[in-house]
Amino acid sequence: MWLTRRNDACCYKKISNDFFDVETYVPESVDNFSLSLRIRIGLDSTQGADDFELFICTPKWLEETMWEPCWGRGLLIVREYDFSTINGLICEYVSCCEGDSWETIVMKLGKIFAWEFDDYQS
Repeated sequence: MWLTRRNDACCYKKISNDFFDVETYVPESVDNFSLSLRIRIGLDSTQGADDFELFICTPKWLEETMWEPCWGRGLLIVREYDFSTINGLICEYVSCCEGDSWETIVMKLGKIFAWEFDDYQS
């Protein structure tokens, strides 16, 4: 799925999963699921993009699966699976991340998403 943004800043270019097609996927139970999404985000003015990860689950899945405390960065909790709603939430957040440089935008995106270059050292 390719998406664009209205102005020439940051845009969400593609969303995917390594195991299924996000456009047709429906979990066995819409109110008890978890999945990871890879979101390609870059500048409108370039073809390139960086990968960001987001883990999505329901409260029911958390209750039945998580026994230990867990931090929440890179996590979206929804009541039920509705790709249109999830997609809209992601697009809405990305569209709010603006800045004078890609580094500034990445800092904002990194508050919610896990960036592929987190903790990278050259």
